[in-house]
Amino acid sequence: MKKTYLFALAMLAACASGPKSDRAAITPGGSDRNVITEEEIRAVPASNMYELVQKIRPNMLRARGQSTLGGSTASDFPLVYVDGRQYGDIASLSSLIPTQVSMVRYYDPTMASGKFGMTSGSGVIDVTTRQ
Repeated sequence: MKKTYLFALAMLAACASGPKSDRAAITPGGSDRNVITEEEIRAVPASNMYELVQKIRPNMLRARGQSTLGGSTASDFPLVYVDGRQYGDIASLSSLIPTQVSMVRYYDPTMASGKFGMTSGSGVIDVTTRQ
């Protein structure tokens, strides 16, 4: 009888500890929190990409890195790249029209430094335009 209880307890513990998922990287809709897809871009009305990103993934727009006592500086925000080429600072998203964009991907500082170089120490927002 005691062995049966131990076996049942072991089975319960095994079932409760299923495969772990990376919940931090997934948004409630099931997509990657670092990517804005074309479907999401079409679904959200916005006059420019800054406004759209602010509505869908506002964390992409927050300052990272060291801040001054007076507040964040421009270098604390992610750089913007368009089709793999440096485009400008975070404010340059305002000049991009959502209907011309197919995807937006955020790269954290570590990934951005490896992909885009050391000048992207606060991360990169990489915009892919429609071809």
